[in-house]
Amino acid sequence: MKKKLIPILAVAMSVALVACSSEKIEEGKEKVRKNLEDDIDKISSALDSYVDDETDLSLTTDAPSDTTPTTTADESEKDTQASDSTAATAPADFSPDFTFTIYDMAGNAYDESIFAEHQVTMINFWEPWCGPCVAEMPELEKLYEDYKDKGLLIIGVFSSTDTLDDVNKVLSDAKITYPILIYDSVFDQFQTGYVPTTIFVDQNGHIIPESNGYGDNVVVGSASYDDWAAIVTKYLK
Repeated sequence: MKKKLIPILAVAMSVALVACSSEKIEEGKEKVRKNLEDDIDKISSALDSYVDDETDLSLTTDAPSDTTPTTTADESEKDTQASDSTAATAPADFSPDFTFTIYDMAGNAYDESIFAEHQVTMINFWEPWCGPCVAEMPELEKLYEDYKDKGLLIIGVFSSTDTLDDVNKVLSDAKITYPILIYDSVFDQFQTGYVPTTIFVDQNGHIIPESNGYGDNVVVGSASYDDWAAIVTKYLK
């Protein structure tokens, strides 16, 4: 009986070394929900105040806001161009396994049509407080640089929106150039209780059945450049 338990314990310990637990993930998601609720309450209170004072609501669009940065016309145009550039034109028979609209930290929208532009899309769920996540990001950046012209897209997704300074430092230190997007509940179906967790999607928007044994169609834990490259090259034509 003891001999049978040894490999099971070894596997459990290996996951602990390369992945972080779900407690922090749930904490991050809860903070996102709380921030959204607070923002909604603030907007609702502001609107009620304007109505009570018989103020023209159209003027609220010109009112300064502590949470909304001002932008110049040139900056607005750049943001619009950036947002447009993320929307791919999917083929008529495109039938993805899941749909979404999520945003990067600049407010640019991404949806499932982006799969159609790449042979393989690698979605890596990470958090700035997760050591294994942060440690492998330079490897992911190198992977992206080496294979982006061969059909690979990497997308990093995080939920810790209350620690954006930490997020930005991680991205700067690792010199990340692939898209980093903010978590949405559409991804709950892929959660394993650990980060990093990674999934792969093909050009038709279908989940690629790649797994290291900790869940269906998911790879749990961090990996080296060579390990990720071995997976990616299997699906690039």
